[in-house]
Amino acid sequence: MDRLAEPFANPETSREEIFRATYRALADHGYADLSIQHIADRTSLSKSTIYHHFDGKDDLLMAFTERMLERYVEAFLAGPEGDPLGTLDRSLDLVLVGETADGVPIEEVQTAELARVVLELRAQAVRDPRVQDYFDATDRMIRDHIEALLSAAVEEGSLRDVDAERVAAVLYVILEGALVLRTTGRDAEWLRHVRAMVDDYLAGLKRES
Repeated sequence: MDRLAEPFANPETSREEIFRATYRALADHGYADLSIQHIADRTSLSKSTIYHHFDGKDDLLMAFTERMLERYVEAFLAGPEGDPLGTLDRSLDLVLVGETADGVPIEEVQTAELARVVLELRAQAVRDPRVQDYFDATDRMIRDHIEALLSAAVEEGSLRDVDAERVAAVLYVILEGALVLRTTGRDAEWLRHVRAMVDDYLAGLKRES
């Protein structure tokens, strides 16, 4: 499993360097106060070079949001190949318990700083339909991925013939809601109770051996 370091920590192109600077500027200034100058100050590039790659701040932020959400999906839906329920368990443990069964803490997958940046981006969807479109697509992509894992578990005989789309919707609401709660509060220990209830829920879906 690739553990998630700071996004774009080793940029290989000018665009990636701009994305890394955008991440750092968002972490320092927040979305509302972000400027192209703040981004340029964190790169070896000039403002004119940034404008060569992007039409302006909004165009840059849309491209950055898309790349960040791709990383977000990769971070939380990685798991053992060929083990769909193991992958789901890993995601649920990370978000609800705070670490995987083999001891990888959530901070190695999504740092608190990265969580804040993602939440800042999601908050913009309230006012910006373009950001909303990105999150709609990302939410749908994650639900589809969870649904595919559940369908694979049904096919291999681990689960009963469940409605994978509905179960995926339930699990995604729990995962995303818990991530927001972890980002905006300090007390996450109680989420272990949610994990226990999800265990009971999934146990009821498993095929009896």
